[in-house]
Amino acid sequence: MKQFGLWLTVCCMIVFTLAACGNGGSSYGGTSIGSKTSKESKETVPGAGEEKDSDTGGKKTIVFSTFFPDERFQAAKKKYEKLHPKIEIKLEYVQIDDAHLEAEMEKYVTATNTAMLAGKGPDLIQMDMLPTDSYVKNKLLADLGTMLDQDPTFKKEEYFMNILDATRIGDGLYSMPLAYFLMGFAGDGEAIAESGIKVDDKTWSWEEFTETANQLVAAKTNGFSTALVYEGPEYLLADMILDNYSLYINRVTGEAHFEDDAFTSLMDQVKTMFDDRIVNTDFRSKSYFRNIQINSPWDYLVTLREYGENMKLFIKPHASDTPAGGYFRTYRDVAINANSKVQAEAWDFIKFMMSEPTQTPLEAAGFPIKQKSIHPTDQPVEGTRKGAGIQGSASARRNLRS
Repeated sequence: MKQFGLWLTVCCMIVFTLAACGNGGSSYGGTSIGSKTSKESKETVPGAGEEKDSDTGGKKTIVFSTFFPDERFQAAKKKYEKLHPKIEIKLEYVQIDDAHLEAEMEKYVTATNTAMLAGKGPDLIQMDMLPTDSYVKNKLLADLGTMLDQDPTFKKEEYFMNILDATRIGDGLYSMPLAYFLMGFAGDGEAIAESGIKVDDKTWSWEEFTETANQLVAAKTNGFSTALVYEGPEYLLADMILDNYSLYINRVTGEAHFEDDAFTSLMDQVKTMFDDRIVNTDFRSKSYFRNIQINSPWDYLVTLREYGENMKLFIKPHASDTPAGGYFRTYRDVAINANSKVQAEAWDFIKFMMSEPTQTPLEAAGFPIKQKSIHPTDQPVEGTRKGAGIQGSASARRNLRS
């Protein structure tokens, strides 16, 4: 009884933390002071973007703020400026070392939040560590969905629109993911096949996973004693909430629904899976499945093989109240300041970064958002469900096939 009380307390702490910091594409909140520009080493406060009269030969400046320096952003800047001599991309980032990382990160986040709320801030912002939902609620970001829909030069068929649609908050698209990660299970294909148990990962819910897992554990094929290894029940619960974020937290209003029967049932389900030992915390045990995040095509080739020669990528189970499909998490999310005076130019630069000229090597983190790119397999994870809990349609899942 005491153990259950402790488990309940830990779970409550986790979910309320998620409610406080969960922001769709990012999980932190903040601003940028003490940042560096790519051309100068002096510290700068992110500005609202400098705009000079182009009719007099002046340049329009797009201020682009990130926390970490990014070689891909630097390369895109150089290529774009060469093609558009009247545009200057002013990259701002923070010069930090490991010893001061946490302090500088907090400083950046706080300063960026302050500047944005004051109607200032950079024109372009990398949102990965900033509170997207909060910014949208305060109307600080431009709707990229409207720009995309009204731009005749943007060829939707060339991009994973299912991912972009799943990233929307309400009807708006406020942060553009330039890349994404695949979330799934690494499973021992040979052991599963030898067990004779049918595994339909394309449609399974967590309830169906539990039924399948019980059968797999009972089969004890080649000494496999558990279906899934995880750090602990609180971690599995947290991931299940993030995977189905919109079921428990309204991204538009920020309202949490942790008192609903659905959440109580989820907690009971996680506890039962650990109590029945179809999921355990011993990573040395022989398990049919392991939780995995695939960060790049190269990562797919390497990471799965680290778990064993027969490992395959399986789609994670979905909540019973959501459609079938796998999960992804966005990466290198870029947004436009609603108060920027160079929104049209900033949107054009975003399009450029999404396009073929700036695609990256196989080992670079993130699968490009453009469809004309290399996937880890000829049939990658089909899901369109964002890691922060946003679902996609069946047709969208089909579109994710390479």
